[in-house]
Amino acid sequence: MAEGKRPGGLTALAVLNFVFGGLGALGTLAAFALIGLAKSAVDSAESAGATVTSSGPGVGILYVYVLLSAVSAFLLIVSGVGYIKQKRFLGRTMGTAYALLSLGSTVVGLALVHSGFGIGTIIGLIYPVLTLILVNTTFKDDLVN
Repeated sequence: MAEGKRPGGLTALAVLNFVFGGLGALGTLAAFALIGLAKSAVDSAESAGATVTSSGPGVGILYVYVLLSAVSAFLLIVSGVGYIKQKRFLGRTMGTAYALLSLGSTVVGLALVHSGFGIGTIIGLIYPVLTLILVNTTFKDDLVN
C-alpha cells in the first residue's frame, strides 16, 4: 500500500470504534450511577428498619463487570486512534487486547450477571471477533508504523 494511503475499511473500523467506545463510556458512567443509586436506596431502606434481600449478583461483581466495560471502551477509543494513525501498537495490539477483553467481559456478563442473550450480547460477540479477524489478517500490513 502506498505511503499515507489508508484503506477505507480501516477508517470505517476506526469510526465504529469511536462510536462503540463513546457509547461504552456513557454506558459505564450510567452503570456506576445506577449502582450508586441502588446502593443508596438499600442503605436508606435498611436505616429505616426494613430488611433488604437480593437475588441478583453482588455489588462487587457488578463493579468488576462495569470496570471491564470501562476498560473495553478505553481500548476501543485508543485502538481507533491507532487505526487512524496506522500504528501497529495502538491499532493492532490495542485492538486485539480490546477484542479479547470484550469477549471475556461478554462471557462474564452471561455467566455471572445473567444479563440474557439479546442484541447487546450478539454485538458484544460479533464485533470483537470481527476486530480480531480484520486487524490480524486484512489490515495487518496496513498497521505498520
